Amino acid sequence: MPRELTGWLNEVVRAAQKRKPIIKQRERAFYYLKEKILKKKEDGLNPIIAEFKKRSPSGFMQDRDPIKYAKFMESAGVVGISVLTEPVYFSGSYEVFEAIAKTVKLPLLFKDFVVTEDQVHTAYSIGADAVLLIVHILKEKELCNLFEIIKSYGMTPLVEVEDESDLKTANDCGADTIGINARDLSSLTVSVEKIIQLIKITPKKSLKIAESGINERHQILKLKENGADAFLIGTALMKDPRKIQFFI
Repeated sequence: MPRELTGWLNEVVRAAQKRKPIIKQRERAFYYLKEKILKKKEDGLNPIIAEFKKRSPSGFMQDRDPIKYAKFMESAGVVGISVLTEPVYFSGSYEVFEAIAKTVKLPLLFKDFVVTEDQVHTAYSIGADAVLLIVHILKEKELCNLFEIIKSYGMTPLVEVEDESDLKTANDCGADTIGINARDLSSLTVSVEKIIQLIKITPKKSLKIAESGINERHQILKLKENGADAFLIGTALMKDPRKIQFFI
């Protein structure tokens, strides 16, 4: 069962439920995140998913040109780009996602608080290759339903977990691409060590993506040693995109 949603989380989910979809024919080719991650690992490098976001409830704020940022990250060798599309607390938009989708030939993660089928259809329409599902905000039936719908579009569901209970729910729905979030969405506290603890009990066959709280290369190496397959990094790269050269 999801936790009771209060404060900003409740507001975000309510807004998501009312958001108007974009309905049009997809023009963009598919790019597959899992393939990119496995290839980067084979090359002995660190698979990094660079995130574009303007702000967050944790107090982060950074305005950058999304096209320049996406092109720079593509040239630097990231395996994908995550784009926040949530407008209320993250200043995201579908328009920015679509602009980046037209710019790079990389897997794109539609990162939002996805609670409706309309959001999934929008993600497909504007060129997403993967869609984030957050166990924290969904009932198990809702999660499994959205999971199957995302797959039916040919996209990858990236199922985000925060704790052991979330992980069990994700596994019960058949998730095999797991995002392990160091940030607690309710308190906004961060614990990278929590990622390591959850990796240990995540099925070996699952692709494990470490999310949030990564600021330095030594954190990546430690997470990698403990079984993380890829690393989603937002704040550190938005503040200083040049850091990507030390992360990969």
